[in-house]
Amino acid sequence: MFGWIAWALALLVVVWLVDTFWLDRRRLKAAAEGLNQGDAKVEQITPLLTYSAGRKLLYTVGAPLIVLLIYTAIRENKDLALLLILGTLFAGLVALADRFLLRPIRLQIAEAAHDESVQEKALTDNSMVEYAKSFFPVLALVVVLRSFLFEPYQIPSGSMRPNLVVGDFLIVNKFSYGFRLPILKTQLTDFGAPEAGDIIVFTPPHQTYQNYIKRVIATGGDRVQYDYRTKELRINGEPIPRTLIDTYVENGRRIARFEETLNGQTYEVYQITNMSVPNLLPLDVIVPEGHYFMVGDNRDDSLDSRFWQQQYGTSPFVERREIQGKAVLRWMYWPSLLSLPSFSRAGLLH
Repeated sequence: MFGWIAWALALLVVVWLVDTFWLDRRRLKAAAEGLNQGDAKVEQITPLLTYSAGRKLLYTVGAPLIVLLIYTAIRENKDLALLLILGTLFAGLVALADRFLLRPIRLQIAEAAHDESVQEKALTDNSMVEYAKSFFPVLALVVVLRSFLFEPYQIPSGSMRPNLVVGDFLIVNKFSYGFRLPILKTQLTDFGAPEAGDIIVFTPPHQTYQNYIKRVIATGGDRVQYDYRTKELRINGEPIPRTLIDTYVENGRRIARFEETLNGQTYEVYQITNMSVPNLLPLDVIVPEGHYFMVGDNRDDSLDSRFWQQQYGTSPFVERREIQGKAVLRWMYWPSLLSLPSFSRAGLLH
């Protein structure tokens, strides 16, 4: 998270923590001491256990604001895994702190008070603590499912057309190639390596906080050659077998649709035949072991391994540790909030 989003979140969290575990605790201790000494009346205790107008506003506005800030942070940085883990840790620590710092005092007040309204207020959790207790198990479950089993993914661009289009919602299998720790990316188990033809979600070398989805074209040890002028892609000296299906015009672009076969997998690719080509020398590289060469199915509208080195000065390859998982299922198509979701495109990916 960067800029005003991080500062706003940090400020709001600090205000909440100070109010909950310092000011709130002082009020509770004052109420408990008054009851223990026997000189406190209900009308004196009640204000100490009641939210003021300012505190109500803080908790009423604060929760939606935090959700909005987190949503904005996700849109800008795409680092949902980090945000989920931080949110889970925060909720868990708040619930734990309440268990040892606030809850004992609340129980002490409830036992000492003989008025039902005081007992009810004493046993009512602070709004922040209530949120934390409610969300912690949900967040923990989401972190486990998303980190080790399955992760939802929405197609953000047309780089994988015609097979995947904007609005497709996918399921990414996180354990296709083994389990690993989130954030640290430490491999715990190995169930095999990505193969040529697989569609995978990964973090590219030039954008470390954003996930891409492309097709594996070559793996460690393969030689990749690409001519930007003729648009011919060769693996180990041989062009990838393809058959022309048809051609058509879309928004002024003449598109050739091919059926391509790679490593026993058959899929369709697009190629634009009436667009200018970049003035780049032909690409000729050997993929290092443990690395992968990624290309989009929409060959002339995809920022992938063919261009990263030339445009950003980074490696053209994706390391094994940067692979998030294998896209295995398309389950819904929902291009915009104003449209109705459709399940007509649902099915396994290949």
